[in-house]
Amino acid sequence: MSGSALSQRAIGSLLILPVAAVSLVPPLGTLAVTVLLICLAAREASRILTKVVGGASPRWIAAILVSPLTSAITPAFGAMVTIAVVLLFVGSIVLRSSSASAGALDPIVRNLLGTLAAVVWLSPLTLLPLLAAADPLGRGAPAPWIIWLLAIVWTADSGAYLVGRALGRRRLAPILSPRKSVEGFAGGVLAAGAVGALIAPLLFTLGTPDESRPLWGLLWGLGVATAAEIGDLLESLFKRVAGAESASNLIPGHGGVLDRIDSLLLAAPVTLVAALLLRG
Repeated sequence: MSGSALSQRAIGSLLILPVAAVSLVPPLGTLAVTVLLICLAAREASRILTKVVGGASPRWIAAILVSPLTSAITPAFGAMVTIAVVLLFVGSIVLRSSSASAGALDPIVRNLLGTLAAVVWLSPLTLLPLLAAADPLGRGAPAPWIIWLLAIVWTADSGAYLVGRALGRRRLAPILSPRKSVEGFAGGVLAAGAVGALIAPLLFTLGTPDESRPLWGLLWGLGVATAAEIGDLLESLFKRVAGAESASNLIPGHGGVLDRIDSLLLAAPVTLVAALLLRG
């Protein structure tokens, strides 16, 4: 990596870190960051999926995904808003279709499918406020599950890069991501599992004896890291079909928002499962 590329990446990191810090301040900080990520990722996902399936609406993607967050007011209010937004979206599609010519139906359907695909793809972002609200220590620690999730994902990403660069020989997914190696994947997952084992006793009581907490952190760390790597490859699949090198150039040296959160999109649900099992 050239000096200029490293400088650009450093500048991008300076933009990312404050946003990550705000996400650790529930509920308002986490909600604000979640809304920001949804709106920015919706724009990038719509561009990619428009090239893949022929259409997607960034406004409707963002509206459908933001609407469940209004559950922070009351669950009933959030449910009503979400149902209303979905009905408005479907109604707008039906209304357009009812007055369109036969030749104009194809792009309408493609827009519908692309929008729904983006909603499914980005929907795990709505789990971030739930993770931030969980406090297994019961002492008001700032979003321990978010801290644990970010530590696992960032370690897996950095470990995969460093190990892959030093020892990588066999390509993991030559078509989707030529730079990824099997050795890098294994190294990143193992490093993330080790970090999970080290920090779990500091963040969680776990309801288990002290000596078993590192093992819990290791096993779930391995699972979350594996999900993170798969999420990265999923975005690579969409970008490859779309013929895009990156989701956008919004973040200097890092690409787009989707290029930074792709791992979270599968890692967050696995982390939520861990949190629910811990509570159970």
